Amino acid sequence: MKGANKRARAALLIVSVLIAGCGGSAVQSGGGGSNVPTISNVNPSTVTSSALPRTVTVNGTGFQSGLTVTITTSSSSTHPAPSQITSTSFQITAIFNTGSYTISVTDPGGQASSPFAFTVKTALGINFAPQVNYATGATTSGPGEGSASIALADFSGDGKLDIAVSNYGSNTISVFLNKGDGSFGAPVVTTVDPQGALGLGAIVSGDFNEDGKPDLIVATTAGSQSDLVLLGNGDGTFTQGSPIPNSFGFIQARAVDLNGDKHLDLIVGNNGNMSVALGNGDGTFNPADPVSTGPLFNTYPGMDVGDLTGNGDLDFVGADFGPSAGDIVVFPGNGDGTFQTPTWQSPAPMVPDSIALADFNDDGKLDALIGYPFGTSPPSVGSAEVALGNGNGTFNLTSQLPIYTSSLESSGITVQTADLDQDGRPDALVTDYSTGVFTVVLNNASSIANGTSYTYTTAPGSLEIAAGDLNGDGMPDVVLVNDETNQLSVFLSQSQ
Repeated sequence: MKGANKRARAALLIVSVLIAGCGGSAVQSGGGGSNVPTISNVNPSTVTSSALPRTVTVNGTGFQSGLTVTITTSSSSTHPAPSQITSTSFQITAIFNTGSYTISVTDPGGQASSPFAFTVKTALGINFAPQVNYATGATTSGPGEGSASIALADFSGDGKLDIAVSNYGSNTISVFLNKGDGSFGAPVVTTVDPQGALGLGAIVSGDFNEDGKPDLIVATTAGSQSDLVLLGNGDGTFTQGSPIPNSFGFIQARAVDLNGDKHLDLIVGNNGNMSVALGNGDGTFNPADPVSTGPLFNTYPGMDVGDLTGNGDLDFVGADFGPSAGDIVVFPGNGDGTFQTPTWQSPAPMVPDSIALADFNDDGKLDALIGYPFGTSPPSVGSAEVALGNGNGTFNLTSQLPIYTSSLESSGITVQTADLDQDGRPDALVTDYSTGVFTVVLNNASSIANGTSYTYTTAPGSLEIAAGDLNGDGMPDVVLVNDETNQLSVFLSQSQ
């Protein structure tokens, strides 16, 4: 195991700390007040040896000056030093070794919280087995012509993640059923009626009729386009439902509850606008509603959804791609499925076409991992960079953190995030369509740009990335889909 902490002797350790400062005795005067302290979360609960000593944030309510903190663990820990105390959080910086912990607090009046249990693990790094390729069964190939998109879900109901892939020219969905060890046999194929369109495009998975079986929504491309609902049968096949009214295909989409009614909705990036279709929970949707457009081409090959303003509502961010310029466009959400007038920033001289949101620097604000296939001025090479979020719907695009640089101008740089080494921090995943290079950058305590980088060679043409635990070892695995070779490439994690 790389960088593993040495486990301390198995002795019970109880550490009591006065919030006002280390040392001294707990203050017991001043009354208890009306709010009994409560601990709701300790974050992060996974650390790496390179990040020690590590600061954890304790969240809850009723915290105040004079609060006594008690940490109980079966492994050794240094004397914590509380800081950044508010009524809802405080921080403890300590050498948290691998093990199980409980933490509780007592206020000056003697009111105590219930103990909160959390586990500290040591990150394992990554160690992929050699990639394994599977033919998707697509009958055509090439940019926008071959296997277009992937989704991971338990399509057969056996508790194991399966892989669905859409095939443009053959108008089919191929589902690769997991054998339980991350290997797959021949796919189960469902033929789809494109409803007057020429082919199938991107897919997104979710339980849209709430029967416990994953479904798909698949975009169509060219011709009479629409978004098709495919209801899962629980065996890897699908029954085609009615198209979403007023829909027009999509390049990327997310299935999330936008209006708080507990039903999955569809938010999509189109070639022309972004739109929302509110779900009814029975596999049908309200008509897709185009949202006000941004400043440029309103073509969103990259998009994601997250709370970018800190108000609890989901916002939409799109990479607005253009032939000579582009923008990062943010549509602030209202929490009811509608969105406000967008704001935008230009990352010039680079042109974006892929984006993924995650908190890379652990400050509670979502950042943007952006793929740039080329720039507007020489040297016009592809790259992937992290723009740190400001917490108000904007990003620091003037001082981006480099993750990957291509050797040439690329036909596409696709990005994704996942915690591959299970250290509690999002890592960066990047594919270069033109070179076939697949890059993983592991996040660390200082900066994602200083993280450990791993590079893998695949065939040119990798179009999408998905991550999930396919072999049941608790570590995310990675799947790439290639529309030049019409293959899935599976990278299985291995225990270290």
